[in-house]
Amino acid sequence: MFYYFYCATPCAVKVNGEYVGIANENLSYVDAINPFFEFIPINANFLPVVKYVEETSTSDNFVQIIDLYGGFLLIPNFSKRIDGEYKSIGRKTFDLTFPTFVSCYSQCGIKLCIEREGKIHTESIPFTPEDIRFETARYEDKEYIVIICIGKKSLILGFSLLGDIKLVLKSLCDGYGFEKKRLSMLENKNDILKHAVSSVWEFTDEVKLVNYSVTRKKQAFTLNENLFPYAFFEELLLSGDCSDFLTPRLKPKIGDLKTFLGNFIKVLPPPHFKPDNYLTLLYKNKVEYVVLNYQNGLIDNISIIDK
Repeated sequence: MFYYFYCATPCAVKVNGEYVGIANENLSYVDAINPFFEFIPINANFLPVVKYVEETSTSDNFVQIIDLYGGFLLIPNFSKRIDGEYKSIGRKTFDLTFPTFVSCYSQCGIKLCIEREGKIHTESIPFTPEDIRFETARYEDKEYIVIICIGKKSLILGFSLLGDIKLVLKSLCDGYGFEKKRLSMLENKNDILKHAVSSVWEFTDEVKLVNYSVTRKKQAFTLNENLFPYAFFEELLLSGDCSDFLTPRLKPKIGDLKTFLGNFIKVLPPPHFKPDNYLTLLYKNKVEYVVLNYQNGLIDNISIIDK
C-alpha cells in the first residue's frame, strides 16, 4: 500500500525503524504493508508522533489519515514539548471601565490570561513571543483589548470585554498597524505568485472586516504550463482576482466555481498512481481530484473526477 506524507512541520520519517527521509509540504511516499511510522520533527520544540497503520486504520489526535483511493495521505499533528516551570513573559494593567489585567506566561505551554470583574479567560499561543504589545478600543459601551505577540510572524488576538471575555479575532501577519479602532494587517504568502494579503478590521459594535485585498509580485502569464493550474487554485483560495486564468466564457462563473469546489485548504500534485493531469484538492477530511480543460492557454472548464 502507498502512504503519502504532508507535514507543515518538517520532520524525519522512519518506517519500521528505518530512516526513509525528510517529509514536509512537498508530498513524498513509501510503499509498505502494515507499517509502523515514526515522525520526528526537526524542530526539537515539538514531540515525535508514532502510528501503526493498517488499511482499516482511522485518524486520531496525532495522525490524520485521508483516503487517496489507491493509497493514503498521512498528516501528523505535533504537540509542543511541555515545560511545567512557571515563567512570566509580560504583564500589563488597563484602566478601563473595570480594571483589566493581562499576563503572558510559560507553564505547560505559552498562555495569555485576561482577568477582570472576577472573570478569567486563558488562550494558548503557539510560540514564545520576542515582544508583546497592547492596544485598546472603545465603541459606545463595548471595550476591546488587542494583543500583538511578536515573533518571526506576529500573532494578533482581539478580545471583547463586554460581559464574558471573548476571543473575537486571531490572525498571523507580517506587519500591522492600529489607529482609531482600526487594525490593518499584511501577510506575505510563500506561494507561486508571491501574494500579499492586506486586511482592515474595525472594532465597533462588533469586529468587522471592512477592507480586503490581494496583490501579487508575479503575474499568471509569466508561469509555465505546469505551475499555471496550481497558481490558479492558490489565487482562488485567497479570494484573489482569477480573471487572467480563465477564458471569457468562464470568467462570469467564478462565483459558481467557488461554490462548486467548496472549502478546500490546499492544492497538491496527484499521487503517482493517478494520471499526471489530475490535481489534488485537500479538504479538512478528504481529497478531491480535478481536471482542467484549456482553450488558448486559459482554463475553460473544471471537472471533479469520480474517485
